[in-house]
Amino acid sequence: MPVEALWEILAILLLILLNGFFSLAEMALVASRKSRLATMARQGNSRAAQALKLLEEPDRLFSTVQIGITLVGVLAGVFGGATLSVHLEAWLAAQPLLADHAAGLSLGIVILCITVLSLVLGELLPKKAAFSDPERFACLTSPAMLLVRAAARPAVGLLAMTSRALARLMGLTRQRQHITEEDIKALINEGVHAGVVPLQERDLLERVFRLDDRGVATLMTHRSRVEWLDLDAPEQENLARMAQSAHSRFPVCAGELNDIVGVVKARDYLAARATGHAAPLSEHLRQPVFIPDTARSSALLEAFRNRSETRFAVVVDEYGDIMGIATLRDLLEAIVGDLPDQHDEGEPQAVAREDGSWLLDGLLPLREACAVVDFCWPQDEPRRIETLAGFLMHQLGRLPKIGDVIHWKGLRFEIVDMDARRIDRVLLSREQTQAEQ
Repeated sequence: MPVEALWEILAILLLILLNGFFSLAEMALVASRKSRLATMARQGNSRAAQALKLLEEPDRLFSTVQIGITLVGVLAGVFGGATLSVHLEAWLAAQPLLADHAAGLSLGIVILCITVLSLVLGELLPKKAAFSDPERFACLTSPAMLLVRAAARPAVGLLAMTSRALARLMGLTRQRQHITEEDIKALINEGVHAGVVPLQERDLLERVFRLDDRGVATLMTHRSRVEWLDLDAPEQENLARMAQSAHSRFPVCAGELNDIVGVVKARDYLAARATGHAAPLSEHLRQPVFIPDTARSSALLEAFRNRSETRFAVVVDEYGDIMGIATLRDLLEAIVGDLPDQHDEGEPQAVAREDGSWLLDGLLPLREACAVVDFCWPQDEPRRIETLAGFLMHQLGRLPKIGDVIHWKGLRFEIVDMDARRIDRVLLSREQTQAEQ
């Protein structure tokens, strides 16, 4: 084989590799997450900052890539079709069986070889590499791409301006895409499947996302279960209530719960008595946070942040009546789950049974029930319904009793326990299909 042919083969291989470089750079930059590149840039990675600079002007980036790929393709065609095929044709012409078709065969073989190498080394392999670690390859290729863009500035500017004008005429305006909550959840689930995000962290993050969907009414302790002190009652009676309770703060009322005058911290009140500086209960009162029962949980959190001296909120309805109380602990449990302490003798709100059914607390927030048992939130139900008990009472249309069964969208709800007129415990199971029966 002539030496000239070897140099031409080497030149074609270099051109194909250069084509691969442009494909690698383009795919890596397009597939990179800007948030990840921005983090790397803040950490001092100058090449990540260069990649972000390229992504700021995508029209110029694509124009640069296309100029490079087109130029490489033309040069490869010149070397392959005009020169290398001539050497191959001379060799084929020397073969008696192939002499009559040497010209066509040589051109076909050269085109086939260049096409296969271009596809594998110039397109498929670089793009696969770019997808495997886009941010790393974007950083590696950005300096060279900036040099190419600067060198081809006139042509790049002309192509970018032309493409923008044609896109505008065709109505192809670029829309800025924002990251949504669903995008973040999809990334978290992807991390769980990849094994880089633990299930506990996924569950914690999902509760954070659901927090603002929950109303304050789903977090509060209902007024029927609130332990309060009476400002008009004898001191010994209030002390007895404090001693029998596990709570650290108590609402103080003037005769009835609807007349809250403040909140007392049991530790402060008892410490003052222990040191001989006993003072009336009224002198230990702090003003609570008042919040409407229609407020979201995020509003309660913001109220606690603005009133750092108290962690106690009184939930009121539209008529100003007391609906219940909510504390910072209630907010924390909405995120991390139940936090039992040494005084906690209550049962969990959701218990999975061996037969696949669930035993649920009637006060379980409806959205939490949906998440635990994996059934769809009833969008057509009134927005005032916040708990599972409220949903079942709405379905019944009357006061429930033990043994009542509600069938709803393939689910069976059986009321198994009542606390006076309140639904206490519900047995939830999926109804069997005819095939299962």
